[in-house]
Amino acid sequence: MLSLIKFELKKMLTRRVAVAANAGAIVMLVAVMALNVMQARAEGNIGEILSGPEAIAHRREVAEARAGELTPERVAADIARYQEIAYERLNPEELAEMSDAAAYEAVAEAYDEATRLELYDPYYITLLKPWAVRGLEPYQYAFRVTPEMALDFYGALAASLQDSLDEGMGGEWVYSPAERAFWTEKEAGVAEPIGYGWSGGWDNILDCTAFLVFAIFAACVTVTPLFASEYREGTDAVLLSSLNGRGRLVAAKLAAAALYATALFAAGAAIVCGVSLAFYGAGGADLAIQNYVLASPYNLTMAQAAALYIGIFYLVMLGMLALTLALSASTPSTLAIIVTDVVVLFVTGLLPSAGVGVLRHILTLLPMGLQSPFDIFAALFSYPVGPVVLDLIGMAALVYGALVAVGVPLALGRWCRHQVA
Repeated sequence: MLSLIKFELKKMLTRRVAVAANAGAIVMLVAVMALNVMQARAEGNIGEILSGPEAIAHRREVAEARAGELTPERVAADIARYQEIAYERLNPEELAEMSDAAAYEAVAEAYDEATRLELYDPYYITLLKPWAVRGLEPYQYAFRVTPEMALDFYGALAASLQDSLDEGMGGEWVYSPAERAFWTEKEAGVAEPIGYGWSGGWDNILDCTAFLVFAIFAACVTVTPLFASEYREGTDAVLLSSLNGRGRLVAAKLAAAALYATALFAAGAAIVCGVSLAFYGAGGADLAIQNYVLASPYNLTMAQAAALYIGIFYLVMLGMLALTLALSASTPSTLAIIVTDVVVLFVTGLLPSAGVGVLRHILTLLPMGLQSPFDIFAALFSYPVGPVVLDLIGMAALVYGALVAVGVPLALGRWCRHQVA
């Protein structure tokens, strides 16, 4: 059996198209992650523009200076401090009436560069997030936060979740009572107080995991000829009439495909994670996912969220692999299979869904729809399936798990029942 698997791996990986696809995917991932580091930008303490590792180091220094638990008392004290800075020379009511551009200009004229940078410190923006007003700068609405409101920071976070449920994705979705209970219970399970600090490496993994779609596509291209080439080259007649043609051989083909795809995906994930942790640091692994997106109702650490997100794309890879194998066992046309994979992997991401909640929920389950960590961990996508409510993570696992459960037996059955001319 092992020799058959090795033989199938050799056949797959020595084709020129496979070599080009695999090399291209690895080179693309290395290039993307290198650019990710080199194009990092930050504004220094005196307004200078920093780039590359220097920018990353500055951002880490700023975040680490604010590190610690966000207790209600700390939140209230720091919001009061922000209000003192913002309204020392400007009237808060007048700022609130201005457009965001006019308010920005007023602040730029009233304060020096260091003060302006402090007003845009991500730490303060995080603290004010539960009371944020869309389209306004933070100093335009910060004055509305009273000390009593600030002390109820976690109550405001819980209330903002209910507001999001009431809003229903901008009017696209009406949450059922079961869905509302699902999200309310999940948010109630978030540990308090939330920790704040630097988790840049894990943030970057979440931001860049979607690029693993290149490895997924390369895997699909590589396994496309697994059955189709036997039909096209006429070797199916010999193989199917052999002793192991409908048993060990097909099992070896499927095993070789799974082993190869897993190895390629692992290499791609190692590039994304390795570059992110090497340049952004591995610190903050135990910080809550709310450090990345405050509105998240999940009780996860940054490391857990990153591992879960990579796991979702691994399931996507397995599902796409199963689909490709089923198609390969059904047609000798490798071009038709590759076109199908391109449509499912990439083209579906271009389809408009604005204003149609059901369509948006469907398209978000496709590979390109899963490219946003915000959609995964904070957008409140839920799927009522009878009495059960699944979140986007659970529904994606169900869809791609079902694709594997259907695709692999279909590939096996189509090959074994193939009638040789």
